[in-house]
Amino acid sequence: MEDCKKRDFWFLYAIIGLMVFVSGSAWGASLAELQDQAVANRKIVEKYRLDLQKGELDEKIIKGRFLPSLNLNYTANQLDEDGAFEQSENSAMTGSVSYNIFSGFRDTYDLKSAELVRQSKDYELGAIVQDIRYAVVASYLNIFGRKNHLTVAEDEYKLLQKRYEDSQDQYQVGLIRKNDVLKIKVELDNAEQQLKTAETELMKSVNQIAYDTNSQVSLSSLSFSEFSQLPKVKDFGFYEARMSERRNEIKTLGMLLVAQENAVKSARAAYYPRVDVSGSYKQYGNNYALGQGDEDENEMRLQLQVNMNLFDGFSKDHVLSKSELDVKRIQHDLSELKQSLGTDLKNTLLDYAVSEKNLKVAESSILQAEENFVK
Repeated sequence: MEDCKKRDFWFLYAIIGLMVFVSGSAWGASLAELQDQAVANRKIVEKYRLDLQKGELDEKIIKGRFLPSLNLNYTANQLDEDGAFEQSENSAMTGSVSYNIFSGFRDTYDLKSAELVRQSKDYELGAIVQDIRYAVVASYLNIFGRKNHLTVAEDEYKLLQKRYEDSQDQYQVGLIRKNDVLKIKVELDNAEQQLKTAETELMKSVNQIAYDTNSQVSLSSLSFSEFSQLPKVKDFGFYEARMSERRNEIKTLGMLLVAQENAVKSARAAYYPRVDVSGSYKQYGNNYALGQGDEDENEMRLQLQVNMNLFDGFSKDHVLSKSELDVKRIQHDLSELKQSLGTDLKNTLLDYAVSEKNLKVAESSILQAEENFVK
């Protein structure tokens, strides 16, 4: 009977594990509340939210490149004597507006990359939320298992305690030997140790879910109503497609891959010329206070600047090669992640299939045991 209970538990473990593996979510009210508490209370979630905010600021910083640059400069000079073209005391104030017309589309690609990185940060936040929800489910299920183990240990201890009491009576009337009584006593002592271990492990599992949720959790508040009805399980293809669609780890690497591809295009922009246009207004005077001297001059200037690097020690080539290597690295990471998750999913389905068979055997054994008990 105890073996039947254990098989029932492992079947539930496999099927619940399958459900949370794909999406990290749960469907029971009590369990859902614990998951929501964990997401709301864990500081690591706030850490990832801060990373997302930083990504949003990085995006805004790059957007600023598409706006003109405004500058104001004031300079005061003191010379030891007047010169041919400059008084000993003079000052100048310059206001300028500059705007980049062309830079090999670097800013465009950098902005696309920043947008994708920001989206990847959002997926990273979703991934840690999924991980936390999954951890709560695992701890919740572990408590359910430890509770079942405790029930089995209690039943076994009570059974051996009854056998030991009966053996003492049988020994008193000479039906069994003293050695037989001692053997049962050893089994009883071992069962008592297992009972204490089961109690301790159950307490530890409750402590773990309290850590996972960062809140106080009592065993009596857990109803385990989620296990009253088993969900229907579909085939591997269904869960594989759902996993690719919902797992935020895959989405994160996918976004980072496209972002890095844009970074490669941005690196290639270094081979193109940079074109800037600017306008400035300058006021010069032979006094520290502009407009107070007797020789004031004004100048307005419009400039078109074209700048192109011809050689920089192959730095552009190395930067481009490094960016291309980063693309390949992310591609490998994404491939490994998909293979790893796919393998885990296959193994989970195999565990489920075995557990389902074990459940049928357990149900048959329980039915046979009940019939034998009636007879």
